[in-house]
Amino acid sequence: MKRSAKKLISVLLSLVLTFCGVLSVAALAFEAQTERFYPSIVIPGIFQSDVRLYDENGNEMLKADGTPYERPFYLDDTDAIVKQALEEALAPIAGMLILQKDKEERAAKAVADVVGRVVAGKIKNDETGHPINNIKAVPYNTSLANLSEEDRAFALNAIPLHAYVEKAGLENLYFYSFASLGSIKELAEGLYDLIQIAKRETGMPKVNLAPISQGGTIFNALMQLYRDRGLNIADDIHRVCLVVPGSDGAAVFSDLYINGLTDDPAALYGAMLPSIMDSDQQWLAYLINLLLRYFPGADLCNILDQTVYTLIEDYLEYSSALWALLTAAQYPAAREKYLMDDDNAIIRAEADWYQNARLNHRAYMLEAAENGVEFFDIVDYNFGLYAICDSWDKLNADGVIHTDSESLGAYSVPPQATLPEDYAQKNTYCADPTHNHIDPHRKVDASAGIFPESTFYFYGQQHTTTASNDVIIRLASRILWDDSFKGIYSDPGFPQFNYARSSRKLINLYNAWADYDASQLSDDLRLRFAAAMDDAKAAIDSTFMPTEEHEAVYANLRDVTQEIEGKTPDLKTRAKDGFLKVLTKILRFFSELMLKFLGNKGYSDVLRIF
Repeated sequence: MKRSAKKLISVLLSLVLTFCGVLSVAALAFEAQTERFYPSIVIPGIFQSDVRLYDENGNEMLKADGTPYERPFYLDDTDAIVKQALEEALAPIAGMLILQKDKEERAAKAVADVVGRVVAGKIKNDETGHPINNIKAVPYNTSLANLSEEDRAFALNAIPLHAYVEKAGLENLYFYSFASLGSIKELAEGLYDLIQIAKRETGMPKVNLAPISQGGTIFNALMQLYRDRGLNIADDIHRVCLVVPGSDGAAVFSDLYINGLTDDPAALYGAMLPSIMDSDQQWLAYLINLLLRYFPGADLCNILDQTVYTLIEDYLEYSSALWALLTAAQYPAAREKYLMDDDNAIIRAEADWYQNARLNHRAYMLEAAENGVEFFDIVDYNFGLYAICDSWDKLNADGVIHTDSESLGAYSVPPQATLPEDYAQKNTYCADPTHNHIDPHRKVDASAGIFPESTFYFYGQQHTTTASNDVIIRLASRILWDDSFKGIYSDPGFPQFNYARSSRKLINLYNAWADYDASQLSDDLRLRFAAAMDDAKAAIDSTFMPTEEHEAVYANLRDVTQEIEGKTPDLKTRAKDGFLKVLTKILRFFSELMLKFLGNKGYSDVLRIF
């Protein structure tokens, strides 16, 4: 072959290879540019939106001291509240203590009236279900990328999906902002509108949803809305990641609506206050338990019940969003108690509409799954219910929402019980009999829930601290951005059964000391500090660690860093701590002794017997 021909062929081959390389680079660049994520809409829980109180001119209302009213109840200054309580309730309560009888229920009526006006006076709705005062949620009708820094920070503080943002970007994350006490149907309509906005802004054909707590009720209403409009929800929704949802309401709300605060002495004079007060206030909880017995037992219960009844009847009755938080089984009784008057017609119709959605929500989800919607569920369990309602020791729960509601039907036993040794897994919704869906503590059979292969459980996690569990947040983020993640077998780091943890305090402490120069410390302290920091880093990086181990890691790092700062307790502090420990033990002893011998009676009730 002539040299010129060879040269020509070489040039042609070079051009071909260069052209192919350019095409390859262009293809890779195009692929990188076109990596798309389904936009995700967070539907937060009750009172997690930024809802503000405005005057008639649209200006945010201020308290007497010039500061804005704080959500969710927009309470007046403490001095004004105390003054009102003393003026209206002190005399009736004093009369009851002197006479040891609430004559004509004066104390009950006074306390109920004060509590109702103070707590719920500004959030009351009218008969149509709309707020009497000018209460509005700050609208987030676009992605977080387009929000102000203040609004973006608020949304990410409420639901810290930073891991999702790192992968999918702020432009793909939406936060549904709403007033929690409004119309459940209007909340569903608002969510539908935001779905269309997210699709339009991102150009994606579908969205992901992350309903959290009360957001689970709004999602039920959304499914009903689609059916009412003759639409297929699968045309708009790609994935749904439910996070501790009130899918069948919350038994604690139902109990309060029907029966008021519990009259169970083991709760009222025992577990109620210690369960809701901080660890350093336990002495006060037991002291109050003893002081409550100066009220006649029956009259005390009547005061509590009358207060709940007044709150519902006079202030909260016209919120269909709150009616959505009742269970399907208990709604009819509560409806009969509160919603049968003519002026309740609008709310009754809307609550009935939601009852249909609630009764059918699991069937609707299964149908949507058959049409291609992928469902995931994150459940807190085995904390029980807060000891304020009759079901407090009867249901497995997370303090607020019972496990059956969160898990979409998983079978569970109360926290103090375990599944029998001969218990056979139900496999109601699990097609593979070799799968084990019973938790290691033998509290839950997840195979009875409608999505056993994609439902995750966190043992001992409280409802109110869910957002503080970084593993739950990382799991939700993973579900929302990673389409290859399909369920409980996708990643060993996210098993079906996991543990409670409150991660923020450990993360914050670790970050505060991450750049500390330990070279000036003694050898012993330097080594202990390094080991504590290593353990903290391992705990933070882990996605599976028993609660006690995680708490021990935090306690060790706290103690070491306090020692470095010279904050070891002095003799005065140690004496005070020791005194409070002894005082707590003494008051607890007498509180439990009175519970054993007096039950639900006050001191005067026993004296009258003799």
